[in-house]
Amino acid sequence: METYLILARETLEASLLVGILATTLKRLGRTSDLKRVWGGAAVAVITCLVLGILANRLESFLSGPVKTWLDIAIFFLAAIFLSFMVLWMTQNAPSMKGRIQGKAMTALESGHGEVLFLLAFMGVFREGLETILFLWGIALQDSSSGIAIPLLEGISGVATGVLVVFALFKGFSRVPMALFFRLTSVLLILMAAGMIASGVGRLISIGVLSPLVFQVWDTSNLLNEHSLVGTLFSDFFGYRARPSLMTLITVWGYLAVMFAGLWRLSQTRNATSGGALPEKAARSTGHPGRR
Repeated sequence: METYLILARETLEASLLVGILATTLKRLGRTSDLKRVWGGAAVAVITCLVLGILANRLESFLSGPVKTWLDIAIFFLAAIFLSFMVLWMTQNAPSMKGRIQGKAMTALESGHGEVLFLLAFMGVFREGLETILFLWGIALQDSSSGIAIPLLEGISGVATGVLVVFALFKGFSRVPMALFFRLTSVLLILMAAGMIASGVGRLISIGVLSPLVFQVWDTSNLLNEHSLVGTLFSDFFGYRARPSLMTLITVWGYLAVMFAGLWRLSQTRNATSGGALPEKAARSTGHPGRR
């Protein structure tokens, strides 16, 4: 489930960028420049696949303290990137289309069509790097699982992201993008909390962090971490049947900060978008509201 969600979200964001560039070029009658966009996206995908293979190879060559610290770093880096991605999209998603179109039109007007290649490459490459990091963290949380299910989830996630964007741009359906991003943002935050819990657990196990209290409670009789549902809750939501106090403080503190940040950004965006409504309404009715 985690692999599906990550690839669906990242593919959707990358596809939106490429789709905006492509539709802008078509509207301007510059279809000959589409090859730059497709070329940039294709090179980015190939580069990310190569980096993903190299990352997988690197893990197999490491052992001992180096591997332990690399694993811990991956957990926290993945959580940090997930968090910034969620907050950035919450703040910038409404203006993303206009900004991308502006950059594309500036490149065309200045005669620098190669910028289209770079825009497509950098956008897709960024999402690809984030995907590699997230999937690496997911694999570390559940290293005993086989390749078949994650591969199927990954293919399904990519297909979902592409199909949603295709339907959106072709007008086949009115995809509730705001709701989609809101729901996936909440799930991604919970995933990041799970990675933080794993990272803190590793730091406690090697003696870097104190657990404060080794076991605050024991809910293994209700939901065992090693059961099918327990594993899902452990990897996806940071559930621990026997959590230490340090783990609870870290995870709950992170969740409080992230959800407060999401709420604040949403309130600020709503206030900004709604601030112009009274003035607009006044102009349309011819009553500016002067005293």
